[in-house]
Amino acid sequence: MTVIPVLCTDKGAIDMEDLKAKVNKHSKELSCFMITYPSTYGVFESTTKEVCDLIHKHGGQVYMDGANLNAQMGLTSPGKIGADVGHLNLHKTFSIPHGGGGPGVGAVGAQNHLAPFLPGHSVVPIAGRHSGAVNGAPYGNAGVLPISYAYIRMSGPQGLLDSSRHAILVANYMATVLEKEFKITFKGE
Repeated sequence: MTVIPVLCTDKGAIDMEDLKAKVNKHSKELSCFMITYPSTYGVFESTTKEVCDLIHKHGGQVYMDGANLNAQMGLTSPGKIGADVGHLNLHKTFSIPHGGGGPGVGAVGAQNHLAPFLPGHSVVPIAGRHSGAVNGAPYGNAGVLPISYAYIRMSGPQGLLDSSRHAILVANYMATVLEKEFKITFKGE
């Protein structure tokens, strides 16, 4: 595979004209597209569903980086947006520490059509999975996952929704405060 970078606009969004040109040029060998939503800049791009539809139209799959899931919980989901597969970073969204050797652990979510390709485990059989393990533990890090599970259970659906709303509110508040002293490069629409 060859990585084909896609340009962004002066506002930090995916340049749709550049993407369309590259998708058309590489349509016969297009396998996948990786997107972060909201973007690494913290911007909800209005064309994300259009991007996913375009990639699917040309036979590709969309991988969504779940780094910023804390701004999606209860508001939307990678599947609704059009992603085929993505990871959920527990270390940002679900109270797991990160950095200094902290675990970058998280679940991988996939649409049903990808289920046959998900890894199994060589010791603990997982129904419907045939490929080998990619992890020593069949269901993840048993020392870390209960922390996120407890956070989710204690927060409940309304708490998770409130968490997303607060994440977005605080990010916008900080951008507004900081723009008095610093140039905010990308704001979105």
